[in-house]
Amino acid sequence: MLPLVADSLPASTDELIAALRRGFEAHGLTPREITSQGAEFPQLTSLSIDLTGSEVTKENLPSAVEGGGGTQSVGVADFQLFGEPIYFMKTPLQVRIAAEKVQMVIAGTPQEGSLKLESAAAGKVSVATTKAALETLLLSVVSEAASKQGVTVKETKLTLKQEGPRAVTFRAEVTAKVFIMNATLALTGRLDVDDAFNARLSSLGLDGDPMVTGLAGSFLRPRFQQLEGRDFPLLAFSPGGLKLRNIEVSVTPELELHAQFGGGEV
Repeated sequence: MLPLVADSLPASTDELIAALRRGFEAHGLTPREITSQGAEFPQLTSLSIDLTGSEVTKENLPSAVEGGGGTQSVGVADFQLFGEPIYFMKTPLQVRIAAEKVQMVIAGTPQEGSLKLESAAAGKVSVATTKAALETLLLSVVSEAASKQGVTVKETKLTLKQEGPRAVTFRAEVTAKVFIMNATLALTGRLDVDDAFNARLSSLGLDGDPMVTGLAGSFLRPRFQQLEGRDFPLLAFSPGGLKLRNIEVSVTPELELHAQFGGGEV
């Protein structure tokens, strides 16, 4: 789903590009470039959206728009949306959605609309990030929670292990300063990816130095309870209602996620 904002329904390629740009900006995102080529609107040879450098947050994720007066169909022979990188919680993600022979529809109203993928001959989705980026994110999250307890987190070391085509287990060793001494504890858990490209955390736990785990558990275990079993969408801009297939998670050693959609292989 791609957000649209305009004074009236787009009636040309230039108006569609302008509406897309205004739609992204309404969600706090600034596209680096939106380009289109080809035939006469609404049949396009290509549509490319470059969101590189955009900061995506939980608050600015576009939501699906249903109904309204939009009935305009748009055909795109070659569609691409990418960010290299896009930032989520300040973590760099390499994101790319690519599809061929795409049919889209404009839904909602001109002032609050969306461009939704209805069908595609073939499409693929990929999301990737580095272990170093995940370690930095982990350090930030744990440090914020630990500082409230007078604990200083000095270093995190993340280990990822492949557990089947859609799952990864992780062990994050955290070195912290408690009072006048250094100690280490480990955060462990499992991440699974479902059919809708959502990540789910489970089996979250702590081990390590008993004194440190006892102290850390007082502020981390309530957080674990909030995270356990929750779904986290891995795509800010999904391929509409199209069903994803051949979903795979790999540790290479980067963490990579891939999926396909549409009527054939890419």
